[in-house]
Amino acid sequence: MTGIRRFLSNPRSFMLGAAIGSGMTARAAERAGADFVIALNAGRFRAMGGSSPASILPIRDNNAFVASFGRTEILKSTKLPVFFGVCMFSPSTDPELLLDRLARWGVSGVTNFPSVIHLDDRRRAIMDDVGLGYDREISFLTKAADRGLMTIAYTRTQSEARRMVEAGIQAICMNFNLNAADFAEGSNIGLTELAARCQTIARTVHSIDKNVVCLLGGGPITRPDELMDVCKETGTQGFIGGSSLDRVPLEMSVLEITSGFKTVHVLRERVEILERQLRLSGYHHGIVAQSASMNVVLERARQMAVGANPVLIVGESGTGKRRLASLVHALGSRKHRKPTVLPCRQPPAVTSAALFGTQTDVRRRIAILESASESSVILLHVDGLSSSAQEKLADYMESGLFSSVDGTEQRHSTTKIIATANTASELTPTLAAAFSGYEIGLPPLRDRLEDLPLLITHFTAEARGDATSNAALHIENSAFQALAAHHWPGNIRDLRHVVERLAALPVETAIDAGRLAPLLGDDRPVRPAKGLSERDLIIEALRRNKLHRGKTAAYLGMSRKTLFNKIKKLRILE
Repeated sequence: MTGIRRFLSNPRSFMLGAAIGSGMTARAAERAGADFVIALNAGRFRAMGGSSPASILPIRDNNAFVASFGRTEILKSTKLPVFFGVCMFSPSTDPELLLDRLARWGVSGVTNFPSVIHLDDRRRAIMDDVGLGYDREISFLTKAADRGLMTIAYTRTQSEARRMVEAGIQAICMNFNLNAADFAEGSNIGLTELAARCQTIARTVHSIDKNVVCLLGGGPITRPDELMDVCKETGTQGFIGGSSLDRVPLEMSVLEITSGFKTVHVLRERVEILERQLRLSGYHHGIVAQSASMNVVLERARQMAVGANPVLIVGESGTGKRRLASLVHALGSRKHRKPTVLPCRQPPAVTSAALFGTQTDVRRRIAILESASESSVILLHVDGLSSSAQEKLADYMESGLFSSVDGTEQRHSTTKIIATANTASELTPTLAAAFSGYEIGLPPLRDRLEDLPLLITHFTAEARGDATSNAALHIENSAFQALAAHHWPGNIRDLRHVVERLAALPVETAIDAGRLAPLLGDDRPVRPAKGLSERDLIIEALRRNKLHRGKTAAYLGMSRKTLFNKIKKLRILE
């Protein structure tokens, strides 16, 4: 029990629990680095070929059932702390007698599973009315804690979590589904809603007692990368895996999956550091971004900056291809040498002569590929090169050798090629093949609307020459909704022009949709999100705005109060 107490007393530790039903799984989880195991009837049902929802059905004496495999298999198969999942549904269960038995068996802790939180509202109300509801589970866990046992409380809502924390329970497990695959229709939730609910519950818990550990239990999470995404947004301190472990029949597969979950906290910290570094580097080169799609782009730029490999940046007009090209150079080992920028939308002969050089009997023009051998060449709109020049460029990227436009002598260069184009399809097949695998796709502005507020603030400060908060535009909800609905054919370039004209207005001017319409020149209605209900729209807006309620309300064009009322009415965070 000392080991898990140590984890619970260290809020920086990421805890991993394995909710299982067999000794084999317990051994594999221990080898993979799990911190504790929980013997659950659901785990046994899964091992028997059943499903998690069977755990709440009255088909077995739950506590006797868990004891049958928990004592003979799990306790004897692992040195990890073992929790027992105790059911309080039966009126014949004597809590004191049960706790005496658990203490004799050497159990480290208990949890309330199966719980009435997994029942539908009607059946749960019946259980509450006859004294077999959540109050009985709270009472049992409190008695267990008084006897020195570790306690983990399964909760589903803020109010349940609050009651458990106020009763002195040391850890809560936020559990919303019994099983992602087998749960009843209409009750399953996605990862975005899961993250929103977890964040809300964790805030409630830590507002009462910061020492309580918040764990996430199963639900729609089945892979380590999904866990990393949710924990990154919610600050969850650990994970209890159930079906994602017990369903795997081979011990080695369990070991690999559990190891992946266990390393999530290390990966999460590293990813956050890299993202901060990339955003800072991007900002220095005029790339203002916080959206998930642009974080992917920045990470790809960091990868492509390493080595002498070529890079092709594709994207619609005005998406910032030149700025990203400069960032790729700045992130590489050649950053101390200034890159050479060559616009390719010039007369083809001029561009080819500059890139490859010329050779006559009396004079030789040095090629950019030669003079920039220790640096990079940024080719803007590389599709503007003639077909023959594109073929020569592809040969150079393949061999490192090139010849002048009108010469035959081969010269060697180590210049890194960073090119931009609207699409790779505009290149010759040979050049497109040479860039294959080295492309970075920039999303259009309409696909990264999360960046709108940050971009508007940045362009306003640039236009007014003032980076302080007093330079901010007073954009009303209707105007922001119009900005978000606009198609932006010129992408960020168009947005910059619009913001520059708005910035020329008096500082205190309130900007609404009517004032904005002439600047956008777009009288099309706001684009509805296809196939999304109001509930889905709000969940998507919460995801886009990192669960920030104020920003979400502004994004949806409604007041904070209206948003809160809709969240409550639609039971999004319950």
